[in-house]
Amino acid sequence: MKKLSVLLVVLIAAGFLFAATEYHVEETWNGKPGGTFYYWGLGDPKTFNYDWAQETSSTDPLGFILATLIESDEGGMPTLPGLAKKWWFSEDGLTFFVQIREGLQWSDGEPFTIDDVYWTFVDVSFIPENTANGNGSYLDSNDQLPVVEIVDDTTISFTWTVPMVTALRQIGFRPIMPKHVLEEVVANGTYPEFWTIADFDKLVGMGPFVITDYIEGVRIVFERNPYYWKVDGNGVKLPYFDKLNYELLADQNTSLLRFEAGELDLYGPTAEQFPRLAEMAAEKGWITGVGGPALGSQFVTFNFNATDPVKREWFRNDGFRRAFVYAMDRDAIIESLYNGLGSPLYGPVSPSSGFYNPEIEKFAYKYSITRARLELKRGGFDWLADGTCVDANGNPVEFELLTNAGNVVREAISNIIVDGAAKLGIKVNFRPIDFNTVVSRLTDATYEAVVIGLTGSVDPGTGWNVYRLDGGLHFWNYPPDYNPDDHITEDMYILPDWEKRVDEIYRLQTSAVDDQDRYDLFAEFQMIFAEYQPVVFTMAQNFLYVYKNNIKMPVEKLTPATGLLYQLEGWWKE
Repeated sequence: MKKLSVLLVVLIAAGFLFAATEYHVEETWNGKPGGTFYYWGLGDPKTFNYDWAQETSSTDPLGFILATLIESDEGGMPTLPGLAKKWWFSEDGLTFFVQIREGLQWSDGEPFTIDDVYWTFVDVSFIPENTANGNGSYLDSNDQLPVVEIVDDTTISFTWTVPMVTALRQIGFRPIMPKHVLEEVVANGTYPEFWTIADFDKLVGMGPFVITDYIEGVRIVFERNPYYWKVDGNGVKLPYFDKLNYELLADQNTSLLRFEAGELDLYGPTAEQFPRLAEMAAEKGWITGVGGPALGSQFVTFNFNATDPVKREWFRNDGFRRAFVYAMDRDAIIESLYNGLGSPLYGPVSPSSGFYNPEIEKFAYKYSITRARLELKRGGFDWLADGTCVDANGNPVEFELLTNAGNVVREAISNIIVDGAAKLGIKVNFRPIDFNTVVSRLTDATYEAVVIGLTGSVDPGTGWNVYRLDGGLHFWNYPPDYNPDDHITEDMYILPDWEKRVDEIYRLQTSAVDDQDRYDLFAEFQMIFAEYQPVVFTMAQNFLYVYKNNIKMPVEKLTPATGLLYQLEGWWKE
């Protein structure tokens, strides 16, 4: 009896060593568990390593298996609890505190702890060599990383030298990685080669799903994460879906056909496809939605560091780039390509963002071949008797334009650019190629011109990796030593004053505590881009979607801020 009493005391005491699981309860959700959700993506992933993924074909699937400390609300703002249950700033604004949930487990059953959070930032995110995009988003306006301290078993703090208003996003939206799985490869320097597409069955996360199969060129299969930490108001563990089939499709036409055949549950149509789908919706049992201009963008950019020295001088010429803006009839494109379901873009921030500065529209560059020729003339270009455009040294202007094959909108925009250039006596050799090859050419700076897109956000500060000089996607003007294997040298590199100012703005905005001050900085940033056009933005399609009417979701409608798969863990089938 005495032994039994001692044993009970030990067991009771041991119980207090392990905190009960702190589930995140979605009180208003009332879905039905079960079923398979059928979705799609363009092309195969290039990697399953979040920190080295540079393309949406890689990052989109990872969104189903990874989780963040803070989650976004319907406006795209970081206000909802995730792995963190509480967060706050110190009175002086220098320190950001995060308190995580207790008792959670990784998808392999191992405990999730404050050490995972500390390690994710200190050993991975803050070390430039450990991520493709570097650590610039975590630097304050004094170029200092935060001092990170574990306060207690559930609380961590980040202290900067000046207030860091972007901490909510940069810390909150950063997926937390499993230290117990990745610590060794990070320590020995092999992290970039880890979690390749061949390692799909080794991935560990805190998200609603885990990958159970990957068939190249066919699909990625996800199943419920048995240790997921969210439940609905009835105590039902999320996600509701048992399985997610992520079909890997070659192009948008194929995905449209698959949706129409009933093989996909949700589709984000092009504006060209949308009217037809809207007409079919009642008969087919579909629900359609139209939102404002997408937060993302389609654009053409020219490589300031092209390998050909003659061409890079053209691309660095302000008049050359402005000419291409004038040669693009945005309104006609919106009517013909987008069926009127779009808006022209004159800068890097969508009109759907609260940071949009309407003053940039004074640089609207309305379509005019005459003005385009005038800009070229101002830039030192001229024309031969046969109409061929030549530079000041008599070199005919001819270059290669890339985009990803199968993207209907980008191919159409590229053909319009080719046509506009021809009217200026410029020969553009258009080459649609595989998406991952486009990304490789973009990131190693071996392209000449490319039509591609950025996903965008309600907060332009998230684009630091594009607009800061040290950003991993500062693709139009990578600095020397950006990549040890590239061709960019100090002798060939130029850095215009306006580009320095953009970099400065992106550093200052992190500590602009006053909302108006931060708005003003981004307003100036937009004006600089509208004037100098290092990236020639085209237009934004309205946010469009269509889905089967047996799909139920927690929100009334999807928007540019939510994206297509907002709170997927709460979706279910009737």
